[in-house]
Amino acid sequence: MGVLFASCSPSAALRPCQVTSLDRQIAALALPTLGTLAADPLASLVDTAYIGHLGAVQLGGVGVALSVFGTATKLMNMPLLSVTTQIVATAVGSNEGSTPLRKRRIIGLAASSALFIAALVGAVQLLLLLAAGEWALGCWGVPPESPLHASALAFLRIKAIGAPASSLLLVSQGVFRGLGDARTPLAATLGCNALNLALDPLLIFAAGWGVAGAAQATVLAELLAAAWLLRALSKRCALRFAGRLALAQGLRFLGPTGLLMARTVAIGGTFALAASLAARSDAAHAAAHQACLQVWLGTSLLSDSLAVAAQSLVARGLAAQQPATARAVVARTAQLSGALGFALLGGLGACHGLLPRLFSSDPAVLAAAQSIVPWVILSQPVTSLAFTLDGVLYGVGGFAYAARTMGLCAAPAVACMLLGGGLLSGGGTPTADAELAAVWAGLVTLMAARALAIAIPYWARRPPFGRLFGDS
Repeated sequence: MGVLFASCSPSAALRPCQVTSLDRQIAALALPTLGTLAADPLASLVDTAYIGHLGAVQLGGVGVALSVFGTATKLMNMPLLSVTTQIVATAVGSNEGSTPLRKRRIIGLAASSALFIAALVGAVQLLLLLAAGEWALGCWGVPPESPLHASALAFLRIKAIGAPASSLLLVSQGVFRGLGDARTPLAATLGCNALNLALDPLLIFAAGWGVAGAAQATVLAELLAAAWLLRALSKRCALRFAGRLALAQGLRFLGPTGLLMARTVAIGGTFALAASLAARSDAAHAAAHQACLQVWLGTSLLSDSLAVAAQSLVARGLAAQQPATARAVVARTAQLSGALGFALLGGLGACHGLLPRLFSSDPAVLAAAQSIVPWVILSQPVTSLAFTLDGVLYGVGGFAYAARTMGLCAAPAVACMLLGGGLLSGGGTPTADAELAAVWAGLVTLMAARALAIAIPYWARRPPFGRLFGDS
């Protein structure tokens, strides 16, 4: 699908030498980012496997807690990450800095502002999760009388304490991406996950803390990784966290971040609905949903490495007034996303029978997973393209467009989740398997709509992609 997009795009003709040069630039950003993005889901897979051996109730409860935490934190963290990457990359590519010292100060001011906002956001997230976490679990279908409630609440309360560190860790990665350095975040992520995985068996099983131990291991690892990244960044940029100028620059992030928050609400709300519908059936289906979701996110986020490269290089090319170079980046990353998507489809298809067994040996969980594993496998190409095109959209600064269109993309996905179970059951009372399959059909619909909402205006040379066609 990515190859088709590139071949039909207005910048399809790439010379061999141009492809080689682009591939080097893309690889310098994408490959270390691929390692960074792969490390987190792989560590989550191991976390899920450890918790799965505690039982289906614990696995299902942690899945709902992670959904609540992810919805609360990603509401601003992910938009802030994308805005940070775009603003820092623009500062790097612009010609505003007349001297290296002035350029360093301009970049440092952008980085400082992003980190200042990240610290504030993390503190607010901590307070909200502690105050309203139990209420949120009820909204997700896990009230106090639910067998999942105790595990979900224990995990969520400890995880909330690490919200500021999680926010700073993520936004620091955005700063380094904007600088064109993807290796330093990779080192921090590998160290974080290695520590997390070393602590998991000690705290979960040896100390006997169960799901609380899993949360404690993650919080401690993220705190140390964030501190290390901030120290490394202070050596690269002239960080300034005080003064009117830093505050004024910080306010620059709020506009585009607010726009992307609306988009995140639509995406997060769709995923939250999926988790809620899965949790309302039974523990086995909730656990199966969590296990397959980890596989799906672990593979689909690999495509985000191309999105990071696309965003950074497109933003830098436009800042340097080189739209032809930016268009070439779009074409090449689209081609690579198609190749990656079909490679993932083939790889997962070859081992489809083993995927659910990585997380559980419960026959009920394995049986429930069989209805959704095909969705995980077949969705890989369209999901890969959707992630990559998101990077292109953010590279051109299309934050307002992203906010406007995501609600339209989420609507058919939500309808599929709510109504698809009855259709798959032949119009009768939906079975638990049919309801779970409908949830996953909705998630795939969301990804397809995201890809089309970006590809169509690009093909038509319509806003927000007009800047990409600013020269002949």
